[in-house]
Amino acid sequence: MTTDLLQIKQAQCQRAGELLFAPVSLQLASGELAVITGANGSGKTTLLQALAGLSLLSAGERLYRDSTSLATWLADSHYLGHKLGNQSNLSCTENLQFVANVNQVAVTDADIEDVLSNAGLAGYDFQLASNLSAGQKKRLALSRLLLLNKQFWLLDEPFVNLDHAGCEWLHQIIENHLNNGGAALLSAHDNEKIHQLAH
Repeated sequence: MTTDLLQIKQAQCQRAGELLFAPVSLQLASGELAVITGANGSGKTTLLQALAGLSLLSAGERLYRDSTSLATWLADSHYLGHKLGNQSNLSCTENLQFVANVNQVAVTDADIEDVLSNAGLAGYDFQLASNLSAGQKKRLALSRLLLLNKQFWLLDEPFVNLDHAGCEWLHQIIENHLNNGGAALLSAHDNEKIHQLAH
């Protein structure tokens, strides 16, 4: 048995019949982080979406805990892409409660308050998501990582729209996640941010 949480073997994706990148293989264990880099249009988002189970790989295999079971993978992973998934007509509190309900996670009002405070959104509990700034919307979306506490995070350019304080906060929650036995695969194009994470 392997100690790897995730194994990706010769993964490939196509667009309009054309391969987007050379076959990708990697292994990630608990406490490990991998970063996918590349120019716009190089297939980073397509690969992450396929690995997340939102689309199919053209070739290759994803193994999670030595299994190809999609149900196991979906139960234990969380994907956040460019479309943040916030419900614009719901408040911050209602957004997190909605996500908890969909994922069948029992949370209290205090749990949600703590998550919002951690995300720098204290005092915005009853603010509609549509009224938040771009950075606050990103923080709200990222706060779902803390609420659901899945072991594996898939994050597509998570630093976009975050100011310096927001980037520092994201660094911290990723480090905490890794230190607590989680793992993460993310895409990024800012070398400085990548180097800070992959220390």
